[in-house]
Amino acid sequence: MTETAKNPGLLRLIELAGQKKGKLTASALLAAIGTLFGFVPFIVIYLVATALLSPPIDEAYVWDLARIALGATIGRFVLMYFSTVLSHMAAFEILFGIKRSIMEKIGRLPLGYLNTRTSGGVKKIINEDVDRIELFIAHHIPDVVSGVVLPVVTLIFLFTVDWRLALVSLVPVPLAFIAISYAYQESESKSMKGYFSALDDMNGIIVEYVRGMPVIKVFGQTVDSFSRLKASVYKYRDYVNRWTRECVPPYSAFAVCVNLPILFILPAGLWFYITGTLQMPVLILFLILGVGYMGGVMKMMMFGGLWRQIGEGLSRIDAILNEPELPAPENPKIPDEYSVEFRDVTFSYGSEPVLSGVHFVAPAGSVTALVGPSGAGKSTAAQLIPRFRDVDSGSITIGGVDIRDIPPERLMEMVAFVFQDLFMFHDTIEENIRMGNKEASKEDVAAAARAAQADGFIRELPDGYDTVIGSGGTYLSGGEQQRIILARAILKDAPVIVLDEATAFADPENESRIQEAFGYLMRGKTVIVIAHRLSTIADAGRIVVIDGGRVEECGRHGELIKKGGLYARMWAAHIGARTWRLPGGGAA
Repeated sequence: MTETAKNPGLLRLIELAGQKKGKLTASALLAAIGTLFGFVPFIVIYLVATALLSPPIDEAYVWDLARIALGATIGRFVLMYFSTVLSHMAAFEILFGIKRSIMEKIGRLPLGYLNTRTSGGVKKIINEDVDRIELFIAHHIPDVVSGVVLPVVTLIFLFTVDWRLALVSLVPVPLAFIAISYAYQESESKSMKGYFSALDDMNGIIVEYVRGMPVIKVFGQTVDSFSRLKASVYKYRDYVNRWTRECVPPYSAFAVCVNLPILFILPAGLWFYITGTLQMPVLILFLILGVGYMGGVMKMMMFGGLWRQIGEGLSRIDAILNEPELPAPENPKIPDEYSVEFRDVTFSYGSEPVLSGVHFVAPAGSVTALVGPSGAGKSTAAQLIPRFRDVDSGSITIGGVDIRDIPPERLMEMVAFVFQDLFMFHDTIEENIRMGNKEASKEDVAAAARAAQADGFIRELPDGYDTVIGSGGTYLSGGEQQRIILARAILKDAPVIVLDEATAFADPENESRIQEAFGYLMRGKTVIVIAHRLSTIADAGRIVVIDGGRVEECGRHGELIKKGGLYARMWAAHIGARTWRLPGGGAA
């Protein structure tokens, strides 16, 4: 196996850096020249020491050397400044491109992709793993150039001054590389994968814990009660502690070796000086340069230590970028009408079957309700309509056209999905509504809000439609958020509407207003609604009863009641719950 095959991450880093080859080449060149300028003052020290120890002293010569040293120092800082500016400009441009590519890629992936991953883990990839690339491009490229140029130039110069002490100063180099090689063996890629896996688990569960904080506080629980969070934190702690214990000895040995040259140079130099074969200025030069040149090696080691983290992060970034997208149709078709039909649909999450042989029709311009026990597969069936995932077998059609033959972007325009889980962007209310149609005017947004029964409370907010949600203490109730989301769906004006438990978070007053908004939203549309409150769908044109991933019954409310099947039992339970009273006469 070649080194290229072993370290694809390094080649990937070089490939990314090559996107801004001009700026990074200029940055590396400036860093190399700046390093040479930084070498000049050490030579000046040697020349000044020689002049001062060899009377009579030529003061003009010494002052000329001092000015050269000052000019070289200023030149070094100027060159390194521009080198750093160029490398950072290149890094941030590359990072922007990577983050944009990831976000665009996620937008083209099936939405089911995100359901199998924690938001904390995805956030870590987009933020931490991508930002860590900045270390390599903005800092390590100039540092590695300096780390190579400084030792090479220093050793060449030292060999021209005194080859004996130059050889002595090289003694710690093989010891340092042996130590660092052992350190890298202790942090093999599998260790890095384990570290990232533990970190991803902890990040994801922390996000879940924060989101569940209201429930935790209501029941008076503590962080210890959230066993998954506690276990993930301890797992991460134990992993890092174990890894640190394994790596500290070899890294410590390397750090000692980097500072060892003086232990060899000083005794050898004093011996040569005492025997009269070495001048004092030369000894001073070696005590300064013979120790300092290893600083560049330390910079390269720091890059090596972070490289594994960068490489593992890159593999996770590329895993997203290489994730299969929804296959686009070879011969795209656009339906002429908008009836929705499930034809013998089977779907599984991995090896777990969810839907099996599901068949029903939602006629165009009518309301079709999906009902059934929790976990029956209702939400999964609804999510298959906009292709959040693709079916295992069978087909789903809109207007007789298989949704897999409809271009994905066109399918998204056809279907408006009102989720059970409410989500609002940290933006103005106007922009939250405009998500349904980016081309909509202010008047269109306000009209959609009025239709969703939201215009009244929006205008009472401090900045009306310009109020930023979550900013300055402005938060909306569940019912108010639901009406904003309905306004978004109304503005989209899609011919197919999917409502998944759309009144789940509404109180009775808000539910009444939401039902009015539904009336506007569903006018002339093909509507598929999922609801546990059977009274809200009793007037639906068709009710599909799903249980255990199969269609058990299908018909209108009255027909299903007469059959006396599962729907009739669910309706009886629903009516019984509505008439239940607390002992002592209090209403439920």
